[in-house]
Amino acid sequence: MNGEKKEIPKGTLGLVELYCLSIGQVIGAGVITLVGPAITATGYSAWLAYLLAIVLGFFTVFPLVFICGTLRLGGGYYSLIGALTNKTLAGMYAFAQLTKLLSISLFAVSLGVYVQSLFPQVNTTVCGVAFLTFFYVVNLCGIDMMAKIQKYMTWVLIAALLMLIVFGLMHYNHPVFDITHQNFLTNGVAGLWTASFLFVYSTTGYSMTMNYGSVARNPQRDIPWALILSVPTLVILYCGVAAAGSCVLPMEEVMDQPLTLVARVALPKVLFIAFIIGGPIMALLTTMNSTMPANCLPIMVSCKDGWLPKSFGKENKRGVAWKIMTLNYLLGLVPLLLGFNVKTITNNIMLLNSCMYLMCYYAYFQMPKKYPDAWKRSRWHVADRVYYLVCAVGLVGQCAILVNSAFALTPIIAIVSIAAIAICCVLGLLRARSPEVTVSTTIWED
Repeated sequence: MNGEKKEIPKGTLGLVELYCLSIGQVIGAGVITLVGPAITATGYSAWLAYLLAIVLGFFTVFPLVFICGTLRLGGGYYSLIGALTNKTLAGMYAFAQLTKLLSISLFAVSLGVYVQSLFPQVNTTVCGVAFLTFFYVVNLCGIDMMAKIQKYMTWVLIAALLMLIVFGLMHYNHPVFDITHQNFLTNGVAGLWTASFLFVYSTTGYSMTMNYGSVARNPQRDIPWALILSVPTLVILYCGVAAAGSCVLPMEEVMDQPLTLVARVALPKVLFIAFIIGGPIMALLTTMNSTMPANCLPIMVSCKDGWLPKSFGKENKRGVAWKIMTLNYLLGLVPLLLGFNVKTITNNIMLLNSCMYLMCYYAYFQMPKKYPDAWKRSRWHVADRVYYLVCAVGLVGQCAILVNSAFALTPIIAIVSIAAIAICCVLGLLRARSPEVTVSTTIWED
């Protein structure tokens, strides 16, 4: 199946940069908008729902720690599918990953809403277009420029969320940690799980860091640690924010409300403005900035393999596949200019993403057999039965997420999503027969 083995790339991103990309990728505006609905579902135990969501999310990501610690993946998930499964599945994934380009619009749409909350005269669409254009230009300047800006923005984001946690807990007016209180599990275990599944989509984005294997300095060492270090960071920030959001105002006042309501009460006016900029706005900016290259790098490799025109993956002098980046930018503009809301965009990509992750799990199970020598040498090596257990637990969690997301779809969106999956499968099957397609070896053992 594999073509000529590619030369091992020389990357520049270290652990700090990869960690900042992980945190910036995973923390989006959901941490601000979802706490209120979670309080409605489960009361003061919203922080516990976040903890469960983080744990569930980590189990679905955990196999990547072993894989990225063993192999260097030049094209992220695409390389994983191509090297560990077969040509047909690689083709299906190559076309399916194009749908991920739409996700950038989600952050642009949300961004305008938060900026307008500070500056009512600002047009939300114009604001979204402006920031999307800015980060498009930044990413055209190369991975190093993108990572440098990402690093500073991520520190600001973390500081803003910690500020809200500290000031919020200083207003400890309600027993959010009293598990015996009548408002702790207002809807029982069912409500807790409802809130957890509401949160889980905002707790696994750090898995996208594995797409930076070709531009990392020491990927087999640093990418697993970037994934692992993201988990305690999320526990502190997400659980802390959920607790702070529950203890400042009476529960009935914060149900279904964004966290900005609590922030306005807990923070002095100047710090509230600083929080809006450093919190929800910065969360969206960091995610927007890191999503662009994470989406484009795997597509660039699939272009070189022939699934898409090879010229489409052409790089500029800074190593950026500028045509793919431009398509990502333009696709991000379409929902923004057409006025799609956040829920519509999210629902349209949710089911397809879940199906793509199931394809990845098939690849996870193949790793010890396909690369036995690299697996034995890996610093993350464990007994095969332990590794397979980790994969099995993650697969169960991913299936649960898939089922939950399927029930959240309207019939029309479900039909569109299933049709998109079918089209990707047909394109992969047909294109796999072409002699122009050669799945290159963009996985390295050393």
